[in-house]
Amino acid sequence: MSNKSPWRRSLIGLAAVSSLVLTGCAAESSSNDDSAAIKDEVVVALAGDIDNFDPHTNQLIIFEFAIRELVFSSLVDYDAELKLQPDLATYEVNEDATVFTFSLAPDAVFHDGTSVDADAVIASMERAGTAEDSIWSGRLADVASYEATDESTVVITLNNPDATFLAGLASIAIVAPSSFDTATSEPVGSGPYEFESWTANTEIVLTSFDDYFGDVSPTETLRLQPIADQQVALNNLYSGSVDILASASAATVSQLDADRAALVEPVASNSLSLIEFNSSGKLADPMVRQALAHALDKDSIREIAYGGGGSSSWSPLPESSWAYSAQDGYEYDLDKAATMLAAAGESDLEFSLEVPSGFPEAEQLARVWQASLAEIGVTLNVNITEISVWLDAYVSRGYDATWNVFNVGADPHSFFDIIMTPHLADDYQNQTVSDLVLDATRVSDEATRGELYGELQQILVDELPIMIVQSTPVASIAGPEVSGYEVNPLGWALLSQVTVSK
Repeated sequence: MSNKSPWRRSLIGLAAVSSLVLTGCAAESSSNDDSAAIKDEVVVALAGDIDNFDPHTNQLIIFEFAIRELVFSSLVDYDAELKLQPDLATYEVNEDATVFTFSLAPDAVFHDGTSVDADAVIASMERAGTAEDSIWSGRLADVASYEATDESTVVITLNNPDATFLAGLASIAIVAPSSFDTATSEPVGSGPYEFESWTANTEIVLTSFDDYFGDVSPTETLRLQPIADQQVALNNLYSGSVDILASASAATVSQLDADRAALVEPVASNSLSLIEFNSSGKLADPMVRQALAHALDKDSIREIAYGGGGSSSWSPLPESSWAYSAQDGYEYDLDKAATMLAAAGESDLEFSLEVPSGFPEAEQLARVWQASLAEIGVTLNVNITEISVWLDAYVSRGYDATWNVFNVGADPHSFFDIIMTPHLADDYQNQTVSDLVLDATRVSDEATRGELYGELQQILVDELPIMIVQSTPVASIAGPEVSGYEVNPLGWALLSQVTVSK
């Protein structure tokens, strides 16, 4: 990476550590001589549609890699190894992590032609921090001030030390001020691709941005097509009408014809499959949730839903995390589950589990749990809905329980920030947990932070506002002519430098 400017993205060439990369003819396709040998578009199959393009209000994983990483830029970003690097800005941090100084890329412009200057960045950050429906307001709540010391320098000062603040900025996109009121349907960023169009349940079209401040994408057009049925998506890939299946379930991977397509997967996964409970509803009693945990047959789920991949876990952090603490959890024991339900005064319990369509492993997980619960007289209703419907219920806490998948970032705070903060403000108000989460951000010593996160993991396993099922295998499938494509440990399809040979 030494031959690139500090603002250039580095998503290719890191395969030895981060992921299995489709190189194919990547070296050739990056040269001018071979530019005519690649197609001018790449077609990517997504698990579901995206109907909100505002990066300050959409938290879906498919939005993260399909829109935020392509249409927008952030002050900093993760490379394919999940190491923090400059994106729109290089940075300096003072000793106690209260003052963050960012020097902006001098040639960065938004897709509307306006400059990505200090005033624009501050306006976007203030929007992310104060908008009523922003998902990032909590992350920016401790900001004391934003200051533009000149056109290309932004200084962010916090009220308190925060060892997680810089890493947290990687998820906060900088939005062009001209699009603040229209970002939901007409997003404007400064990323390698600009938004062209959206046809509901059919296609999202992105076009390469020639004035991008980093490495300009070699492919002119990305077509993102929502195809919930993975068998249909795989058949389309075999026929040539789709180039990449962004996420593939274990069942789909098991059917892969290696002569017709290639499996692309990271060498590690930070992805966790989990159940989130509404702790203020009919499942408010922790003993009831513990009983339900004893009825979760994780071994069967791992084999049936995940094809034997991944590993069972109770900790809300992946085993690769420096803060991971192994937890004993709850053995599969239906007699014990029934006894605990009786002790809690529950009989004929009935509740619902929300599952978004396009995730067959989640449906299979739900059916395994449903069958086990039926043996002890518990009725589990599995509601499978379109992603947009599922998301509405998720955000409003309109569920008894919901399946989710979360990719924990390089810093463990990402889980507690994004998954736990909404629960702590709503259905699971636990001051001890809130204090520990805050304390873990206020110290920079990793050993001390590790002890705090150890306490947090123990409490969450004991009280089960959320229930981790297992780490999930992350996989994608690409056609034989695809080059320059990889998947990172967060499960993101990295598409900015993908090409397809003619």
